[in-house]
Amino acid sequence: MKFNTLSCIIASALMSTALHAEEISNTETEEDQLQTWELSLGLDYSRNGYEDSSHLSDRNLSANASIIYNYDPDVYFTAKFSGYHSYDDLRGDYWDDIWLTATKKNLWEPADYISMAVGSRILIPVSDLSKKTDLQTAIRGDIKFTIELDNILEGLQISDAVRLRKNFHKYTTVGSLPLEEYRLSNVFAIDYSVNDWFFNINLVSSTSWSYRGTSYSPKLTHATEIGYQFTDNFSSAMGMTNSATYYDPDRGPSPLNTLFDLKNPTYYLTLNYNY
Repeated sequence: MKFNTLSCIIASALMSTALHAEEISNTETEEDQLQTWELSLGLDYSRNGYEDSSHLSDRNLSANASIIYNYDPDVYFTAKFSGYHSYDDLRGDYWDDIWLTATKKNLWEPADYISMAVGSRILIPVSDLSKKTDLQTAIRGDIKFTIELDNILEGLQISDAVRLRKNFHKYTTVGSLPLEEYRLSNVFAIDYSVNDWFFNINLVSSTSWSYRGTSYSPKLTHATEIGYQFTDNFSSAMGMTNSATYYDPDRGPSPLNTLFDLKNPTYYLTLNYNY
């Protein structure tokens, strides 16, 4: 009897140890699969529809680099650096502001096909515009909902994000021009991927307020992109983007018509490498 009891205890202990070892092995496998550090590099050429000789021509060559730290599969931090060379108007090389971002995916999943993500970012002012307006920093918060529509069409998803940005300028005006303090925007996007092709269209609606509380006219931006994933690390895409500010119709023709003017949009070609 004592032998049987002892045998059961030993068997139970061995089984528990084996299960624990399997759990550790699975955890280690998941951790091994998660790449802690990532580097993303991009090169873009953009221009509008005007001839190169036109005074309205706007051509730019830009480069960007993002350093990504994956804390776990759902939490990651990003530092993005970018700059561009302008071929028209104010020719030369310029830096864009640096953004530091923290993102939490899958914070809430009310259904298998719906998820919510949140993010926050802080700006380091290095651009000429930030220096001219004495922008000290800016912060932005994001809430994004994504719906997977694989049951309708595999690879299709829609998302909607609400973003609020707060600027911190040294002064509230530049001369007599009031500066922007708050900006509220909404980003609606449709993404579709099939095999190695991907397609994206998004609409961004935004409005802002000055430090004096005056609201600016709302702005609408449209972008469409199609691209191809050549390898796991390398992809290329081409697209167009355009924006318009919509006023009170009583002030004149609606500038929304310019959203689909083939000369006003910015056309671009981008090459991306992820490591």
